[in-house]
Amino acid sequence: MRNFLIIIFSYFSLSISAQETVIDSAKTKIEKYYNTGLSDSLRADYKGKIAHMDKYIAKDSINPEAFLQRGIYYSLLGLSVEAILDYDKSLALNEEQPIAYFNRGIAKARFRYTYEACYDFKKSYLLGVNQAAKVYDVNCKLYQKKIDDEVAQN
Repeated sequence: MRNFLIIIFSYFSLSISAQETVIDSAKTKIEKYYNTGLSDSLRADYKGKIAHMDKYIAKDSINPEAFLQRGIYYSLLGLSVEAILDYDKSLALNEEQPIAYFNRGIAKARFRYTYEACYDFKKSYLLGVNQAAKVYDVNCKLYQKKIDDEVAQN
């Protein structure tokens, strides 16, 4: 009888342990799906904002802020090419946008367009973005003389 009780006790202990493992596994899966859902939700939100900006730009295609904002949303989605194109359009409409230069510099740096990125950081700094000076000083030592000369000419 005693052996029987030990066997039953062992069985229930293993059963409880197995259930805890299943529950932990289920929690992990739920957290994974929850987090994936959040990023899908954010992704959908940015895509929705881009669609909204598309409509706005269709009505007012000379607003540099609209292109800048859409470029930011593209960048948040990791669509750097589209972001750069929108920053280019924004700067073509108004060259005095330090944030557009800074963001375009970041997007260009992702493609290893280092000289172009450094040029944008320098322009951004000259227009008032202090963080751009730090980025420029740390990452653009190789190009500083050439960029400084070029910016001085413009």
